[in-house]
Amino acid sequence: MAEEAQRPRSSPARVVFADDDPRLRELLRTLLGLLPHVTVVGEAGDGIEAVRMVAQHYPDTVLLDVDMPKLDGFAAADLILSFRPETRILLHTAAPDDEKRRRAALVSLPLLDKLHIPETMDMVEQAAIAGMHSLATDIEPLVLLALVGQADEGVIVVRADETIPFYNPAVASVLDLPFPPESVTLADLRERKLVALREDGSPYPLDEQPLARALADRTIVSDVVYLRDSAGTLHPYKMSSRPFFDPDGNLIGIANYITDVTRSMPRPR
Repeated sequence: MAEEAQRPRSSPARVVFADDDPRLRELLRTLLGLLPHVTVVGEAGDGIEAVRMVAQHYPDTVLLDVDMPKLDGFAAADLILSFRPETRILLHTAAPDDEKRRRAALVSLPLLDKLHIPETMDMVEQAAIAGMHSLATDIEPLVLLALVGQADEGVIVVRADETIPFYNPAVASVLDLPFPPESVTLADLRERKLVALREDGSPYPLDEQPLARALADRTIVSDVVYLRDSAGTLHPYKMSSRPFFDPDGNLIGIANYITDVTRSMPRPR
């Protein structure tokens, strides 16, 4: 069985790569084209374009630059894995510092050094012969819209029917949700007793919270809400709810951005 698992595929693995340096993209395109079990099906210069390439071409493996405009490699990886959990993702960077290693370890992704190109090619080739991957559903435009310019915040997306197609690791940590994301609805979150509170610990009525107000007023609504941590301590979060509409003006969903207020406070001197 072990030999069968490592047997090269009968058809080349489909690979998408992304980097904002055009010279490095040219080098990667050339080197990836020389790998015997790889075919390049898409390349991108930023994170949003990388996600669109994945949505369009169904690659088996994706090589993502960490430091890209619009959506960095970590945020792009989160999004891709939420919809295509069996896709193999490799991250690479010219500055593999401790913080990037920590973030990569949190999502169990390899972080490669751009200066070690042979190692990167070896990893891509190994991924190519490791096996087939199933195809998942297309990436929703709603999720792409929600993430543009907001990649560093906690993001949870709610469709108009109250189903939740996407949330990122920051939200999973705050709301104690599984990651990679599982199918969940607003009703599920209410059953988990994830109750938003006011500063004095009193309940924050559902119809007054940013999500409900954004739905009712069809505009962006922000406020500070409080959640209890595992020790029972109230912790403040800024919650901003932004509605998205189709070209006919129909609501397609709400993006909720959750930011730890204490992290944005100035440190005492």
